[in-house]
Amino acid sequence: MKKVVNTMIRNQKDLEEQSEMMEKMKTNKQVKENGEIPDPIQYETNNGKESSQN
Repeated sequence: MKKVVNTMIRNQKDLEEQSEMMEKMKTNKQVKENGEIPDPIQYETNNGKESSQN
């Protein structure tokens, strides 16, 4: 069976599960405050200034 990756949410149940997971995720600011490095896909650097893609 082929694993499906990067699909859109298909129904209300999937939306609720995804929302719960996202609520528990740390923001880039929280990650940095813990001395960790945020995932580079989550932000862009423009002239040394961080800007959110959201």
